[in-house]
Amino acid sequence: MRQLQLDIEPQLDARISDFSGPGWGHVVDAIRQLHTGLVNRCYVYGGAGTCKRHLLSAICDSYLELGRRAIKVSLLELLDAPIGAITSLEFYDLVALDDIDAISGVPHWQKAVFHLMNNHDGQLVFSSRVAPIELKLELPDLQSRLTQAVSVKVPNGSSYTDRQALLHSVMTRRGIHFDQQIIDYLLSNGPHHASILLQTLAQLEKMLKGEKTKLSNTTIKQIFALIDEYH
Repeated sequence: MRQLQLDIEPQLDARISDFSGPGWGHVVDAIRQLHTGLVNRCYVYGGAGTCKRHLLSAICDSYLELGRRAIKVSLLELLDAPIGAITSLEFYDLVALDDIDAISGVPHWQKAVFHLMNNHDGQLVFSSRVAPIELKLELPDLQSRLTQAVSVKVPNGSSYTDRQALLHSVMTRRGIHFDQQIIDYLLSNGPHHASILLQTLAQLEKMLKGEKTKLSNTTIKQIFALIDEYH
């Protein structure tokens, strides 16, 4: 139970509005269907660094704002916990299970997740690096159930427009202001993967905290060097 308690995030720094780029449209539509009850099972997949964890946090936050109970749990971090701990998740309105592919080769956890799907009256969101059909699970019934969920692939970060929209949305929400040349350099030369882009943004925010005056050329070069490290 202790591991589950650590995964509860009462104040999540992620919002659905962060994903405002056109490439995220189909993902946001699926989330709207979750909210309206049209969908009870949703499967989100994409490669490493594609912001799946940020998305799951945002979904949980949107439920918490409505006064509903939501929790995000990483199955990768839960593998060493007693499988009985998963029964406590049945009481949440929404459960977001990150890293569902981590239970490949772990049959007892596959049975635990299948049991949760059978007994949970609320909604479930899963995330993985691979599509449901590509999961290598030993429990055919679980594999079948996951392939029946509404499946959405998240953007891979290759779209400049998506990166620009994500950056603008997050910076506006957090009240972050940078010199335009820093933003332009970050979008053009920084990391394409959304999660690493947001990590870079957080590092830049720390670096420039309290900077009110015009930045010197030396400082600008240091910032560009930091961005290059994340690329």
